[in-house]
Amino acid sequence: MTKRLPLILTLVAAVATGTFAGAFLNSPQPSFWAQLRYGASVSDGEYLFDSVADIVPGAPDSGAFKAAGALVQGAVVDIEPGIAYASDDGESGSRVVAYDSEEAAMRYASLVVRVDKVLAGRLGQGYADGRIRIRVEQPATTTLAELKESVGSAGTGLMFVHNLAERQQLLGRPVTDPAQLAYARSVHTPIGEGLFVEESAGSPVVAPLMDGQRAAQLLGYTYVSEDDEAEPSPTPACDDLDPCYTPTGKPSATATSVPVGGAEPASTTPPSLTALRSTLVAAACAEGTAADSSSC
Repeated sequence: MTKRLPLILTLVAAVATGTFAGAFLNSPQPSFWAQLRYGASVSDGEYLFDSVADIVPGAPDSGAFKAAGALVQGAVVDIEPGIAYASDDGESGSRVVAYDSEEAAMRYASLVVRVDKVLAGRLGQGYADGRIRIRVEQPATTTLAELKESVGSAGTGLMFVHNLAERQQLLGRPVTDPAQLAYARSVHTPIGEGLFVEESAGSPVVAPLMDGQRAAQLLGYTYVSEDDEAEPSPTPACDDLDPCYTPTGKPSATATSVPVGGAEPASTTPPSLTALRSTLVAAACAEGTAADSSSC
């Protein structure tokens, strides 16, 4: 029995190692957008537009917001280093540093997007070989290598974009530094956080740059947080002394957005890419900026 003990322990160790290795190999890798969306779970202030129709090229200025330069349908095929700054106020003139530098406090990566179709407006500088690069902030919690490894799960989407140099010029904040101007001319920026992506064929769209509640408001569905799903709210008790609130059906005077189509959200499921595309193309037709007039 004493001689067999080492053999038994060796077999147990081998089985355990194999089990752990199998569990590791079979564990799902976080999706591309799940890794990139760090920091998008909380609203960053006052909303500057009320509907996705307000982002469509040609939509009138609200005074605080200007519509996108283009609406495209395309697929994210790669992610590359973009530009890095020595402080987190990069657009306020912070010093540019090497992308992999330890001095870098803020990094903007470039999503390489294969443009399948320009649906509205026009793409500016930086559109070449059927591709554009969209700048996105790289989270400090994720490496570029990790994002590259998962880019195959990014999927296809509808994207509101504007060439960065042209956008800054339009906003009255032209880029003058030669190095930063060269960069700004080479990339597009997402307008109104308007990236709506179908991660897998037939799945509802996700809005990876928006917080969940804001995306639901704009896309016309009821937002359900993970907390709401795990612990439903109790049904209130109502009586003559404490009557329950009865909705009037009228829109709130303090509402910050209007869902797609202007109706109250009726579903907890985001729209499909096809349904959203139809809505946005119709809005572009109304503005006279649809790239294909036959679609109007």
